[in-house]
Amino acid sequence: MTKPIQIKNLTIGAGIPKICVPLTGTTREKICQEAEDAKKAAADLVEWRADFFEELMNPEACQNVLEALAEILGETPLLFTIRTSEEGGNITISLEDYAACNINIAKGKKADLVDVEIMSNSEEKKKLVAELQKEGVKVIASSHDFHKTDSQEVLLNRFREMEKSGADILKMAVMPHGFEDVAAIMEATNAMRQECEKPLVSMAMGSIGSITRISGENFGSGITFGTVGAASAPGQFPIGELRSLLDALHEKNEEDELKQ
Repeated sequence: MTKPIQIKNLTIGAGIPKICVPLTGTTREKICQEAEDAKKAAADLVEWRADFFEELMNPEACQNVLEALAEILGETPLLFTIRTSEEGGNITISLEDYAACNINIAKGKKADLVDVEIMSNSEEKKKLVAELQKEGVKVIASSHDFHKTDSQEVLLNRFREMEKSGADILKMAVMPHGFEDVAAIMEATNAMRQECEKPLVSMAMGSIGSITRISGENFGSGITFGTVGAASAPGQFPIGELRSLLDALHEKNEEDELKQ
C-alpha cells in the first residue's frame, strides 16, 4: 500500500491526484510568465521542463531561473526535469552533462523534486539518485515510451526495476495503440501499488489514453499533468477541465464508500 510523501504543503500518494503543470518556455522571461499563469490557475505542483531552456548548459542561468521560480511559486512545489530526446524530450545530452545539470539544481536548494530517467545507464543513474537525495531533494524515477505500450507483465517488471533505484516516486508513461494498452498500464500500476509503498505516477498518452489522466485515484496514480498554455505531452487536459473531472470522480468514489 502507498505511503504518501509530504512536500511543503502537498501530499502525494493520497486522495485526488495532484495536478502538475509543465513550464516549457525557452527563456527566463517566458518560463517565469508560465509560472505566474500556473500559480494563478492553482496548480498543485509545477514542473520546469528545462530541456526547452536555451541556456540549460549555463549553471548560473539555471540557478537564476530557479530563484525566480521559487519566488513566484512560494509554497507550490517545483519539479525539475530534463527530458531527453530518447524519451520524447527536447534535448540530446551526454550522461555526464545530464548528471551535472541535475546535481547543480539540487545544490541550489530551490527545486523540491528532480526527475531522473532511470532505465538507461541504470547503474550510473542509481548513483545519481543517491547524490540528489543527499542534497535534500525527492527524486522521481521515470520511464517514457513514446512509441508503444508493452504487456502488463513487462510494465510491472519495469516498475520493479525502477523501485530498485531508491527513488522516492516512480513514474511511467506509455503510448497506447488500442484500449488494451490503456488497460495494461492501469493494471500494472494497480498491481504495483499492492507491493510497493512508494507513490506511483502513470499515464497512457494521446486521446486514447486520456482516461488515465482522470482516473488515477482509482488505479493508483498520484500525479496527473494538466496544461496552462502549451502541452508537454499528447493528451494533456487544460487545468480547469482536469480539476473538474478529478473532483467529479472523487465525489463518486466517496458516495460509493458511504453506500458500502
